[in-house]
Amino acid sequence: MQFNPMAADFLDDEELGCWLAFDQMNGIGLGAAKVRAICEHLQSAASGWKAGKAVLRYVRALPEETIDRFIANRDAVSPADLLKRVRAEGVVAYPICHPLYPARLREIHDPPCVLYVKGDLVPSDIGATVAIVGTRRPTSYGQRNAKEFARNLGAAGATIISGMAFGVDSLAHWGAIEAGGQTVAVLGCGPDVCYPSSNKPLYKALTEQGRGGVVSEYFPGTKPDSWRFPARNRIIAGMSQALLVIEAGEQSGALITAKMAFEQNREVFALPGRIDSLMSAGTNWLIMKNMAHLTRSFKDILDEMNWAAGHTGSKVPQVVELFGREKELFELLSDEPTHFDVLCERTGMPVGELSASLTMLELAGIVTRHPGDWYTREAQG
Repeated sequence: MQFNPMAADFLDDEELGCWLAFDQMNGIGLGAAKVRAICEHLQSAASGWKAGKAVLRYVRALPEETIDRFIANRDAVSPADLLKRVRAEGVVAYPICHPLYPARLREIHDPPCVLYVKGDLVPSDIGATVAIVGTRRPTSYGQRNAKEFARNLGAAGATIISGMAFGVDSLAHWGAIEAGGQTVAVLGCGPDVCYPSSNKPLYKALTEQGRGGVVSEYFPGTKPDSWRFPARNRIIAGMSQALLVIEAGEQSGALITAKMAFEQNREVFALPGRIDSLMSAGTNWLIMKNMAHLTRSFKDILDEMNWAAGHTGSKVPQVVELFGREKELFELLSDEPTHFDVLCERTGMPVGELSASLTMLELAGIVTRHPGDWYTREAQG
């Protein structure tokens, strides 16, 4: 069976509970790729969870020792109880097969088996995305620019993604919120855990006030152990189309995130700084090594990404002249809704390219996305 997430239906409680159970077995060598292979071969997570040793051998997704550990440990895990715990915390779980799981994140080397979300956020609907990262100890230059870039990009329609840490991360989230935009925090702990605790006002704005949401690969209640944070950086990069580094020292975690974004073929941008500033050593190095675009204004990002929505404050759509694949795609649309799958088939475009092209047309104000991945054409004025 060919895995087809776009055709997947929403999961019933048994199926969702079994995905959560598989996710909790990660410590025995059951990563997302292996779980996905089992569920794909057996048509469901429930079938995979209940499978005996002979069936799991037949699937050939797991080595013998992992099969033995899985069978020995699974009786101690209750899929139904896990689902109850997730829902009790107001968290929504999206397994990698779920149609609302972020398509960009699914494409990375090691995507989370399950993405846990808290807040007014549907992960697949976040549209154009820019991650903004940087040091926890920004200079006044970094503080000002973290907020201004986030505010302007948010006002232009981009969703701002960051890690809710002190410094640049928090400033970027607040900048997007002040612009009336949407922002997403990727946590290195459970989605129900506010870390750092001093960020409770920001956490509340994200989870309770409709300003975006928080996401995590960790089950509710998971503590913010330090080793979890480097792993979460791949999610920040993976959910984004572009990544901007504001300030970063030579050993900054933001550089790790930037390198991950570069390896994932995301566009990386960096704010230049003084050569004698320790907090600009990392950003200057990224620019010098041609791993990042030198960036002076949020408009540099809009231009490089071919996002045609100019900064108008009121987000009034502009008249856009289309070329190439975007023109072809726009001409396939009408005022009658067309599904993403149909567009993919008619254009022959890869899923990632099609998603990026549709996002550009949305930002230009000439295409509207509707729930369920349906699209309609808006007349150019």
